[in-house]
Amino acid sequence: MNKSPWYREPLMWFVVGLPATVVAAGLVTLFLAAHGSDDVVRDDFRKEGLAIYADPARDAAAAAAGARAMLVINAADSRMQVAVTLEQGALPPALLVLLSHATRAEFDRMITLRGTDGRYEGSIEALPPGRWYVEITPPDRSWRLRGDFRDSAAALQLEPGVS
Repeated sequence: MNKSPWYREPLMWFVVGLPATVVAAGLVTLFLAAHGSDDVVRDDFRKEGLAIYADPARDAAAAAAGARAMLVINAADSRMQVAVTLEQGALPPALLVLLSHATRAEFDRMITLRGTDGRYEGSIEALPPGRWYVEITPPDRSWRLRGDFRDSAAALQLEPGVS
């Protein structure tokens, strides 16, 4: 009787190979889960049952206040300027500008602009190319203006977006 060594038996490799493959796949999954980041869902969404809906309350507040803004990004001197008008209410002493890249969360930025008389200004680094979403809001987040642009658009008019 010619017995081959254990490592030449196909059934042994099948019995050992399947669990070893599952262990390796589990370790890869664990690594990806530990090193990948989940994007945070912003606070203007609400959950009803299993469905998630956008909460338009801040957009409606901007419309009620008659908020309008002109955003100007000057790439040459790394400056961002925002001119805001409100029909009702007082202008805040500062504005938060959230720039969200459409596909790359690591490029997202939040800039605080300071100013008076509806004119706010601050510095900004050069923006990578792509589509950008803009949100302008006071520090208390009582209202917001939203818009979007591609690459380094020179100016963007923002008005309330109530749906």
